[in-house]
Amino acid sequence: MNRPSVLLPASAMSASLLSLTVLLLLTVVPGCQGPEPTPINLRPGLHAVEISGNKVWSYIAADSASRQRGLMHRSSLPEDVGMLFIFPELKMQGFWMNNCLIDLDIAYIDDDGVIVDILKMDAPTPDQVLLPRYRSSKPVRYALETNVGWFAAHGIEPGMRVSGYKGPPGLRVR
Repeated sequence: MNRPSVLLPASAMSASLLSLTVLLLLTVVPGCQGPEPTPINLRPGLHAVEISGNKVWSYIAADSASRQRGLMHRSSLPEDVGMLFIFPELKMQGFWMNNCLIDLDIAYIDDDGVIVDILKMDAPTPDQVLLPRYRSSKPVRYALETNVGWFAAHGIEPGMRVSGYKGPPGLRVR
């Protein structure tokens, strides 16, 4: 038995074609998305150190020369930027403010990432000859310098844990 051929009106064909196109787009386009993008470090050369949800973008001082230079000769430091000093061994540490132009805070951090001490370090006056040493009360592996008052402003105290403090992957401490 032959059936008569049925022709759809042009508007019905257009609607069917549109529906098919939308259906294809909904199934194909999501598959075209690549993997989730890797977060971008918007502060090249700096590494995030986090304490109780607060980030300090840190320069890394992991060799003798960079540890000795530290933050000397800087007339300012952005609010959320500091310097993380990484020492090759766990031991008592002491800092002084030779050639430092701004007051700083320092947090001494042990091997487990726990803050041992937080000290305020005053920039020397031009006529100051003897500079005080700001010493850790226990052996430490790390020291984090920030703008003066940064730790207090963020409610950070000794005993709190620091994360991200080991430096970038592949770091060699000398």
